[in-house]
Amino acid sequence: MTKPIAKVSDIIFVRFELRDLEAQCKYLDDFGMQAVQKDNGSMYYRGTGEDAYIYAAQKGEADAFIAAGYEVDTLEELQALAESQDVAIDDGDALMGGKMVRLTDPDGLGIEVYHGVNKLSPIDEGVPVLNSGKEKNRLNATQRFGSGADEWQLDGDGNMQYALPSSVMRLGHTAINVKDGPASIKWYHDVLGMIVSDNIIGPDGQVGGAFIRCDNGDTPSDHHTLNVVALPPEGEMFHGTFGHAGFELEKSLDDLMAGHFHMKTSGAYTHEWGIGRHLLGSQLYDYWRDPAGFILEHWTDGDLMTADVPPQDVSIVDVVKGQYGPIPYSSFNMSLPVAAVDEFREAIPSMTEMLVKGSEGQS
Repeated sequence: MTKPIAKVSDIIFVRFELRDLEAQCKYLDDFGMQAVQKDNGSMYYRGTGEDAYIYAAQKGEADAFIAAGYEVDTLEELQALAESQDVAIDDGDALMGGKMVRLTDPDGLGIEVYHGVNKLSPIDEGVPVLNSGKEKNRLNATQRFGSGADEWQLDGDGNMQYALPSSVMRLGHTAINVKDGPASIKWYHDVLGMIVSDNIIGPDGQVGGAFIRCDNGDTPSDHHTLNVVALPPEGEMFHGTFGHAGFELEKSLDDLMAGHFHMKTSGAYTHEWGIGRHLLGSQLYDYWRDPAGFILEHWTDGDLMTADVPPQDVSIVDVVKGQYGPIPYSSFNMSLPVAAVDEFREAIPSMTEMLVKGSEGQS
């Protein structure tokens, strides 16, 4: 296998161009992020972790994904990336700091790689202590999330709303739609040093995509930092598009459930998929569309792997089937204007069911 030019150690943020920053600020407040800086032309949001920001957007004439931001541990790696890709090393912005390079992947998707970034003091909100059938860790204490029943409030129309958002900690991964799965997987390994957790095998028996992760040696990494999904030729309009971004929560299952009911009872947002537990990566998940139609995920309790865990081949059925939870809509992982989602689902109502049925022989 080719020695990579660099090895990114983690993902930091996603960056967008948006027409309506005000609507997105409201969404991210409800989604459970915290504003670092916002004005009429840009917005930056953090989680409870140490990253300077995990979501950034600038005002523009179109809604568009701009880039994902990654980090390398050494300046030498950044210099090697700059030389190999024939790009300049620039200063990071005032919030992120450090040095950075801008790259483009085989499908034209933007990538920013940083070294020496600013770090914030984490916001420690405390994690609930859970009791299981066999392990009783919480004694002589009640389990109350937020203010308990007081989180349920009546709005002006007499509807019950759940007031407490999730507490987003960090960005854990993104998913992208590509033209050529093996070519993209190779590029992300050769340039950014990512390694395969799961090769996704299509009905034709060929690799159609993969879940890939950072190679941090003996230090565990998330099961996937990037999900590469190759779409067929008839999906050409979605080649080189953003699929979703997955944000890890601070407080496990209660945090995910609270956020679900906060988003749901607001009545303001489109639910995309969940609640369930993935088969690949094991995360508990819940996906919501933002006002621009991009999909953001709440997740918790994911798998961690060291670099010595070998890749495995899995059927595409394992991507759309969870350990439990609903089958996803055909619109999942497709960036669509919110107004176009229902029409898309009606036009392709059984795509995921067809994938499942067509792949049953592989399971």
